Amino acid sequence: MIWFMTILIFLGTLIAVMLVFCFFQRERILAALNRPEEHRLETRIPTRVGLELSRPDELCEITFTENVSPHGARVLSKRRWSPNDSVLVKLPQEGCPSRARITYCQPLKGDEFATGLQFSDLIYDWMASRSLHWREIDA
Repeated sequence: MIWFMTILIFLGTLIAVMLVFCFFQRERILAALNRPEEHRLETRIPTRVGLELSRPDELCEITFTENVSPHGARVLSKRRWSPNDSVLVKLPQEGCPSRARITYCQPLKGDEFATGLQFSDLIYDWMASRSLHWREIDA
């Protein structure tokens, strides 16, 4: 009987500790969601890189990045994209496009949108890509 009570007290204590831990984790997650810019895992670097943004079956537009990180970028777009859409991203000097996921699409002034891209792998050396000839892209 004493062993049964000891095990019962131990399990009760373990459950209470897990509930307290879950409560504090929930608070931390909610706090991070209220400050979306502060929970980035990677630093964004303000960089202007030209790229082609398209759906798998059509070329949509040639655009530029506002900032980049090893696994993502923020681009200025003329098109409204839906979050979680899959897009192809191609740098003009690269051979094959890479697949990215749209993380957000926020309207800006006029007819522009700020669009977040997330790559599953480290895709581009963005700083090496800055040496593009912008006149060729703008043409």
